[in-house]
Amino acid sequence: MRPGNSFHQRFGGVVLVAAITFAVWMPARAQSQAEESTTATHLFVMRDKAEKLEPSAISVSRVMLTANQTNGRYSIIDEIFNPGMKTPSHSHAYHSETFIVIAGKMKWTVAGETETIGPGDLVYIPPDTSHATEVVGDEPVHAIMLYEPGGYEIGLRLRAAARREGGAGGVAGPAGRPRRAPNPYADFIPDARPREQ
Repeated sequence: MRPGNSFHQRFGGVVLVAAITFAVWMPARAQSQAEESTTATHLFVMRDKAEKLEPSAISVSRVMLTANQTNGRYSIIDEIFNPGMKTPSHSHAYHSETFIVIAGKMKWTVAGETETIGPGDLVYIPPDTSHATEVVGDEPVHAIMLYEPGGYEIGLRLRAAARREGGAGGVAGPAGRPRRAPNPYADFIPDARPREQ
């Protein structure tokens, strides 16, 4: 055997072993990473034990599912809106909202279209779409709100904390406080930006 062939055979063997190792190791590593980032566990969430927040004087929010619990996919908030609740026209830059009414009536104006919805009805609002709402009548509204991607509860917590500290809280958060903060699932605190009419 010539010395050149021996080197090529050894080098080829090393390359072959490296290729096999890489081919076996990479899918296992990729699978491990995928499981870490997408594997969730089932949950039972009882409404009376859910985190309760009061982000404004006329609403009570119960955090039913968080971004952490859904690997960032969505958040679900159980809301009570009292009579007199009304928001100015605003939009959210990064997340969609789905509001499902359980009790009471709400008037929604979304992208210039107005509709009153009641029990069993819903409204879907895509990202960056102007919308405003108000409670209709003297009955509180009970609604389930789904936000996608998750993380809306972070903003609710900040607004509730600001309200406890004497701020107004509300849709857009307290004046002078940044509306953005780190979120592991999206690089924002869902903000409510006033829209010009």
